[in-house]
Amino acid sequence: MSLLENKTILIIGLGLIGGSIARGLAHAVPGIRILAHGRDETALQSALIDGSIHACSTNLETMAPQADLIILCTPTLTVRPILEQLRNLIGPDVIITDAASVKGNVVKDARRLYADSLHRFVPGHPIAGSEQSGYKASRADLFRNRKVILTPLAENSSQAVRTVMQLWQTLGADVHGMTPERHDEVLAGTSHLPHLLAFTLVNTLVDSVSERDRAQQVFDYAAGGFADFSRIASSDPYMWRDIFLANCDATVDVLDAYVSSLGEMRKRLLQGDGDGMQSEFARAKRVRDEFIRRFRPSGTMAQDLTTSGFTIDPEYIAVRPGSSLSGFYRPPANLTVACKALEKSANSSGVSRIEGFPESIAALAAIHDLRATGVPVVGPEDGVVWVYGEQPSGNHAETGQSLTVALPADPFLVGLMVLGATILPESIIQLQAVTEPHQSGSVLECLQKLGANIELIDTDEGEGQEIVCRSSVLSGARLDLSGTQLPDDQLLTIFAAAALAVGETSIVINADRAQNLIRDASELIDWAAGTDFENGVLVIRPVPLQAAELNLSSNIVSCLIAIVMAQKVQGQLIVTQPGELAENYPGLLHLMAEMGFGLNFNIN
Repeated sequence: MSLLENKTILIIGLGLIGGSIARGLAHAVPGIRILAHGRDETALQSALIDGSIHACSTNLETMAPQADLIILCTPTLTVRPILEQLRNLIGPDVIITDAASVKGNVVKDARRLYADSLHRFVPGHPIAGSEQSGYKASRADLFRNRKVILTPLAENSSQAVRTVMQLWQTLGADVHGMTPERHDEVLAGTSHLPHLLAFTLVNTLVDSVSERDRAQQVFDYAAGGFADFSRIASSDPYMWRDIFLANCDATVDVLDAYVSSLGEMRKRLLQGDGDGMQSEFARAKRVRDEFIRRFRPSGTMAQDLTTSGFTIDPEYIAVRPGSSLSGFYRPPANLTVACKALEKSANSSGVSRIEGFPESIAALAAIHDLRATGVPVVGPEDGVVWVYGEQPSGNHAETGQSLTVALPADPFLVGLMVLGATILPESIIQLQAVTEPHQSGSVLECLQKLGANIELIDTDEGEGQEIVCRSSVLSGARLDLSGTQLPDDQLLTIFAAAALAVGETSIVINADRAQNLIRDASELIDWAAGTDFENGVLVIRPVPLQAAELNLSSNIVSCLIAIVMAQKVQGQLIVTQPGELAENYPGLLHLMAEMGFGLNFNIN
């Protein structure tokens, strides 16, 4: 059932965005009634004549009381006075959303003005537009295959969020979800800074390159690149003034970083550092080309995002022994666990907060698929997603936000970090959201039997356990894994620990599992240890780890295990074809380097 069916929609501000919403809804939703309010009588009458709206007025008091859903499409700094006007004109369950380019100030004003009815105010921002403005520039397909970012509040009802999401999906948009804070940070870099640069560049060239009163000289000799870049300098100055004032702090932060980068490039120019400039140019080209290849294969943004991901992996990883490990890490859950939690939350009442959600391309695709069915999902941000499930029965103001789901950490990542902290001297790390460490035959139990110094800590919430791991000496032992079904990645972690131990380790294991392990990770195993398998027992004899170059044939698990084992290498290990690490474990290599693992790589 359509949540927009037989609804009355009021659009406040009938410019490019508001006009395009009106045109799109008029074509897409039978039975919907569209009202418009604005100051431009010409625009209102044009929309009335062409059938995009059913009624209009320059008087908000005439239009607002009729609406079920109100969309604010006015400049950022005008949202607050409109919200003030609406407060006394509409009922408590009329849904309000906006299209402002900055969310922080809008959310702050909404919290102050609608403290008792925040369930119905859903902030949003369509990432669509043009350097042209006004109703005359609007079109029904403006939002088709374009992104719209919703930034729901904790107090929002699922019904309100789902209604706003369906509005944009009806217009053909690809709806995403972020927190307001994250939205303003991202847009400061991807939208606001480029506009600031375009405005400033045009003025700079006119003032510094042209002769006095001959500004056309710049444009007479400008090539297509300048035309493309400066196009957005034709955008509405009034609107962009408001955007920059509203998002000042985030824009200044990214502007400072850009100025610093320009300073470095200026230094290279003055020093004649051609190699340095070429390296930076090549890095930017690589990222830009990958973006085009992934997202615009036919010149549009219509690529299926469930099968595309913008990740760039290193061509090789150079590993040397680190000094020690330290820090905190909350490993995400594995993909299967995360997807089950996502599906369950979508079918639950109210809003669910899921912690420990992975941010791999496959996990993001699962979120994208869920959004495509009309379920709003915000995030992931720092491993947290918010899922707006079915609206609880009863009052529309009921948020239902009472469920927090802490996902268990991926046992493979836990074992990986424990092994690293164990073998590097003077290390101590804390891992959060670890569950079931005492399970018979688990990777943690096996590491403990081999001598890993693991302290288990019960959490106050009773949701699993945390562990503290310190440096220790691993010793050979006998492990019975015959009755367990450990996944291959955890089994390989146990093998690695045995290969780094003092003395032989015997593992009682199913013959097929042993043979598959030795076959699938043959290059790593041949480098790391001597092995024999007889009568159901895999014997692992450690050998000194020598400098080498391993081609692991894009085996991600073997690559990560090799990085940890190479903390004991005599010299340097080069891992070629490390696999799609950024796609499956985004940020993990950077985190490992920050925690103290010795590795060099280049990912942008």
